[in-house]
This record gives sequence, C-alpha cells and structure tokens, in this order.
Amino acid sequence: METRVFNSAYGELTLFRRPFRPRETLQAWDAADEYLLQQLAERNLDKSTRILIVNDSFGSLSTALADYACTLWVDSAISQLCSTENAARNNKLPPAFIPANSPPSGQFDMILYRLPKSRSLLTYQLQTLAPLCRSGGIFIGAAMARHIDHHIVSAFAKNIATVKPSLAKKKARLMHLEGEIIAVERQSDSKTITLAEHNMVLVNRANVFSRDKLDQGSRIMLASLEKLDTPTNVADLGCGNGILGISAAQHWPNAHVYYADDSFLAIESAKQNVRQNLGEDYSNATFSVSDCLYGYKGEDFDLVLCNPPFHQDHHVGDHIARQMFRDSHKHLALNGVLCVVGNRHLGYHVLLKKLFGNCETINSDSKFVVLRARKTTPSNG
Repeated sequence: METRVFNSAYGELTLFRRPFRPRETLQAWDAADEYLLQQLAERNLDKSTRILIVNDSFGSLSTALADYACTLWVDSAISQLCSTENAARNNKLPPAFIPANSPPSGQFDMILYRLPKSRSLLTYQLQTLAPLCRSGGIFIGAAMARHIDHHIVSAFAKNIATVKPSLAKKKARLMHLEGEIIAVERQSDSKTITLAEHNMVLVNRANVFSRDKLDQGSRIMLASLEKLDTPTNVADLGCGNGILGISAAQHWPNAHVYYADDSFLAIESAKQNVRQNLGEDYSNATFSVSDCLYGYKGEDFDLVLCNPPFHQDHHVGDHIARQMFRDSHKHLALNGVLCVVGNRHLGYHVLLKKLFGNCETINSDSKFVVLRARKTTPSNG
C-alpha cells in the first residue's frame, strides 16, 4: 500500500487511504484538514477537550487529534476503517465511533465538520448538530473553497445558523457559525419512491445513491436478470437502497442475498426495503456495512451484482470499481458470475477481461452496458 507523510500542526503522521493502490496519487488529507488543524493548534486546547469529528474521510483529523477525547461520526465504513488503521500505524488511540444512522448526543466542546458531497447528508447532519451547538459546542467547518457555494451557505442558514467562510488558504476555507443557533425541528431525511413497474416501494435515507428516482444503470441491470443462470448465493455489492438484491430475491426466491455497502444509511435503507418488499419473515438476507467485501468470511457467491460508483467523495475515478471487481473475483465460486452495469465510456470491459480472462455484453442502451464476467480459474491465495 502507498503511504504519505502528513506534516500536520500536531506532528508528522504516516497516513494511507482506501482502496489501497500501489502507486497512489491521492493523499489521505487535503489543505482544508491542514487549515483546520493549524487553527486548533493556535488555540492550545486543553487535553480534556471533547471533540466530535464529522466526515473525516480517511482519519487524518482523528489521528492528528488522538491525544484529545475524540468521537468520529461518519457515514462510511472506509472512514471508520482508515481512522482505526491510521491510528495504529502512528501508535495512536483510535477515536470513539458513531455511525451516521445514530445521532450523536451528549456534551462536546468542539465540533469539527468536513463538508460532505451529498446535499441530503449535509441537511441531515446540520439539523442533528444544531442542538449540540446550542449546548455550547464550538463549530468549525472546513472544505476546499470550490465546494462552498451559495447553496451550501443557504443550507447552513436554514438548518443551523448563518455561516461565514474564512479567507482562503491554499484554496481551503474554514466556516464559522454566526449569530444564534436556530431551533429548527429535525425533519425526516427519508424519501419514498414507488416503482410500479417493478412492484416495489423504496425508502431512501440521506446520502443514498439516486434517492429521488430509479437510476438508468439499475433500470437496465434489472432488465438483464433474466439472462443470468439461477444462483443460490448472491451479493449485491454497493447495494445502496438494495434494489438489485431485492429484485434478485424476487426473481430467485430460494437464493440468499448478501447486501454490502460503504454507507450506514444505505444499509439501513436496504434493511427497511427488504422487510417492506419481501416480507417481515424474509430471512434469506444478510447485511454488511463494509469496504467492498473486506473481511467477508461467508460462502463463495454464485453471482455478484454490481453498479459501482465512479467517484470517491469529490474524486472521479475507477479505483472503487477496481476494488469491487478484485473482491468479487476473490469471493466468487468457480464458474461464478460478476454482473456489472456501467457507463459505456468507463471501459469496465477492459478491466474485467484482464481480471477474469473473459467478458461479454449481455445488455446495453445508448449510454450503459451490462457486462458478465465468469470466474474460470481459482483465486490466488
């Protein structure tokens, strides 16, 4: 794995990010993390300071501030893993952890907020954090300047308080709340969509992919299930609200379906949708908030369904998809199938043919392709 040295205001740290890449070009921190830590160091915080860190993608903040009483609140298994692994790499204690679907409570002296990409997650988090700020917690937000626009400023004003971005430093800004914390009633972050053509009703919590409508990639994948052999053990990898896995369970009622996603809010949505669409007694389902299939110990899969993301936070790329493909190959039974949907221009067929030795297109439209790759040789190791 590729590590980088972060010369933070709290000392030199060796950090890495997931997924692991041998020639990593991205860092586990950015200028907004540097700016935030520099300001905190100037405040000479007491060691007893209780700090809530929100959206610390790879644990750079929690590792730097490990000498304080830190709690991490994120919607990402990758963030949780990296905060633990980077703490260990630097001989630090990991932070306490709260998943995004469990609102933090209690007293915090400081709330450090990294701006999320998802607007729905932003609203949910700001409404949840407002009472903690009213209880005396000092709020400091941080983001790269290009990600702070009038929509972000408006969201703060509507859900927590007026915000004043600082002057830019290395193209990063800090955000400080001004005036009184508003007493807005926390609203439900769930959205319900009805898919009559698929006889399905889906509930999507904040930060769930395509929470307003059925995305075209999933639509064409659903139309491709009938072209696949009947499986007994299926993985819906990067499941989001669970639509592919639920459709697989409807199509093959005797199959066990394993739902995996990096997002705690997505898995909570998938659980609710499985109960709602497959019945309260449906037991052929397992759920995991995980970094792809990291740590999976179950039986090999006959079929992995995957609609992979093509970005990680604000970074566009196929590195998450590559990890999903590698993990799928590792945990597929011999002759098992990985079925992937993706935008044509992403070139997944090249990656799959290199990894599996084969790849065929089983469905397509003007924008998307559905690819099938079959495992024909045992996994190495």
